[in-house]
Amino acid sequence: MEKSGIRGNISTVNILIGFFGNTEDLGTCMRLVKKWELNMNAYTYKCLVQAYLRSFDSGKAFSVYGEMKRKGYKLDVFGYNMLLNALAKDGKVDQTYMVFEDMKRKHCVPDEYTYTIMMKMNGKLGRCDESLKLFDEMVSNGCSLNSITYNTVIQALANGRMVDKVISLFREMVKNGCRPSEFTYSVILNVLVVEGRLNKLDEVIEISKKYMSKSIYAYLVRTLSKLGHASEAHRLFCNMWNFHDKGDKDAYVSMLESLCSAGKTTEAIDLLSKIKEKGINTDAFMYNMVFSALGRLKQIAHLHDLYEKMKQQGPSPDIFTYNILICSFGRAGKVDEAIKTFEELEKSDCKPDIVSYNSLINCLGKNGNIDEAHMRFKEMQEKGLNPDVVTYSTLIECFGKTDKVEMACALFDEMFAAGCCPNIVTYNILLDCLEKTGRTAQAVDLYTKLKQQGLTPDSITYAVLERLQSGPQKKFRVRRQNPITGWVVSPLK
Repeated sequence: MEKSGIRGNISTVNILIGFFGNTEDLGTCMRLVKKWELNMNAYTYKCLVQAYLRSFDSGKAFSVYGEMKRKGYKLDVFGYNMLLNALAKDGKVDQTYMVFEDMKRKHCVPDEYTYTIMMKMNGKLGRCDESLKLFDEMVSNGCSLNSITYNTVIQALANGRMVDKVISLFREMVKNGCRPSEFTYSVILNVLVVEGRLNKLDEVIEISKKYMSKSIYAYLVRTLSKLGHASEAHRLFCNMWNFHDKGDKDAYVSMLESLCSAGKTTEAIDLLSKIKEKGINTDAFMYNMVFSALGRLKQIAHLHDLYEKMKQQGPSPDIFTYNILICSFGRAGKVDEAIKTFEELEKSDCKPDIVSYNSLINCLGKNGNIDEAHMRFKEMQEKGLNPDVVTYSTLIECFGKTDKVEMACALFDEMFAAGCCPNIVTYNILLDCLEKTGRTAQAVDLYTKLKQQGLTPDSITYAVLERLQSGPQKKFRVRRQNPITGWVVSPLK
């Protein structure tokens, strides 16, 4: 058009502004206005403000708005809301209020979205009283109140930790027929936790009992569990249990996880036994969660009983079940039970993996059955399973603690030959073994190899080295350089 020497009009520019979306293109449009000697009208200014807002340039949009205002033009409510929202998001508080006041002076009545933008901005700034003032003004002006409006004010009050006002407004929200969402409950729950006012949760639930669906109960249970309030989550969960015929699986899993983490294994077992009453089938994952908690607390009798129940009633154990059981029995020194479980694993549809063998080898080795632990190590290799750093480290530690230093060193060399790189834990185990048996020269050589491999010594490494340098055959010096660079170890010449 320009190449043909055809002069456009303001409608042409308005169309181009609506089409383009970045600052450079909009600059081109303004050059055309000057070149064609056009006068911008109210619609041009409105299009230009909105175009700059679409390109996330609230500064340019505000500048155009100022020029528009000087010309005596005004935006419609949609345009004002777009500009207010952009300025508020960019933290330009003074400019936001200037536009808001202009809007009211120009007889453009703010709507519920206008007030929501203003209340949200003030809430983020911690101006709770100002948010409430705007809310009252909104009500006085007859604006319709919806869930978004209430959530915005509730969040503003929660940011100011005004628990009583939050609950009061929540009561009004429900009374006016606005259904609370998960967001509403999350805001209220967070402020109750922060302020130590969880005793008010019952009041919140009572206020909104007609809206307390299964999913809301489930959400509250999950959130309380994640926040570490297992007892409160369990109490609320019991309410849900009595209130709904059918259960929410996510809520049950969250509750189970929370009870297990808190060491409340009796409640966890009880819950596991009752889940089917609510139409939810138990699975191996749920059982494994409880098995892990029981094993960690060495509650072997409960572990054994639950395992027998699982075998009789289902679901079928999976590889994780067997691995957890072997590890748990080993931790409690129940070697025979660990071996029996391993043999059951071999006969099942699952097959032992590296974790299974590592758990069994650890159990045997830590309980004095070094020869059988070594035999199981050879067995896993024969079955095509490559030992990992955990396997080697476990067996090296077992050899070291029974003074079989040559075998520990040989296994360390075998580890390297097999292409399995030792980690700092492996080195610490062997260093400790060599130090305790007086093999200082070998320990120094091993430390050199550790550094050559690029590993960073930790506090355990340096504890062993300090014992070495304080012994009768002092071979190296350890000194702490400074708290930032840490330790420096150097051989004595």
